[in-house]
Amino acid sequence: MKVLFSISIIFLSFLAYGQKMPSDYFEEASKYFEDEKFDEALKGYQYIVDNHSKNELYPKAFYNVGYIYFIQKKYDKAIPIFKEILESNFNEKENLGGGIMADPYTNYRHRASKMLSEIYYAKKKYDTALHYFALSDTTYPYLHFCGNEYAANDVHTALRYADIYQQLKQPEKAIEKLLPTVFITLADNSKVIEELKKLLADRKGLKQELDNSLNKIYYKKIDIENYSYTRYYFKFLNVEIAVPESYEDEKKKFEKDKAIKEIKQTVFYKMIEQL
Repeated sequence: MKVLFSISIIFLSFLAYGQKMPSDYFEEASKYFEDEKFDEALKGYQYIVDNHSKNELYPKAFYNVGYIYFIQKKYDKAIPIFKEILESNFNEKENLGGGIMADPYTNYRHRASKMLSEIYYAKKKYDTALHYFALSDTTYPYLHFCGNEYAANDVHTALRYADIYQQLKQPEKAIEKLLPTVFITLADNSKVIEELKKLLADRKGLKQELDNSLNKIYYKKIDIENYSYTRYYFKFLNVEIAVPESYEDEKKKFEKDKAIKEIKQTVFYKMIEQL
């Protein structure tokens, strides 16, 4: 599932005594990129990289050079660029400058590690693809401020892990990555359910195992700064899954029977019931 894109922002150009500024090159390159004139776009971004390393547009131009090489499938040129980004001090939370529904931050290292994963996946080097994707998930996690976007990222991440693990002939690992996202409601997780249905198709006794797991719901105390609450979980196929909407504090008490009843109405439970 590819959701990767170039960090291409149109900046207002300005002229100083008729001299072309880095922002002018960036604007021109971005227009070329939008028109899919990638060689011309590459020249503009590369000019900034070669001549204006101290300019604020340098990190974006540097990333975009690597991204253009990626979409042109010039992987051997793209790889060192993205690896250099991983070692850089580029600001992950630099304003990306898009619209209100766009990603707010550049997420340079997060994106670079995902791009490297994509490249090695295309090369069928799945162990290396897994390594870099794991970096994008753990060492350089996705940064946003919206719960819906985090939920969408969680779904994408689970599906991507599952894909790579299946290429590595490790279906159990794929299942392990998919299960924690089965109750996500802030994003469409229908593909997660579809993948699990295929992966679990030959299993027997799953409904009984799930019912037994739900009867053994347990809790964990969670402390965040000056606030603490209780969250409830169950284990299914040896994977910990959070019970939907199971936050408990002094104002809200957890009702186990009600929670189980609601779980039995979910698409996930009905899918297991039908296997």
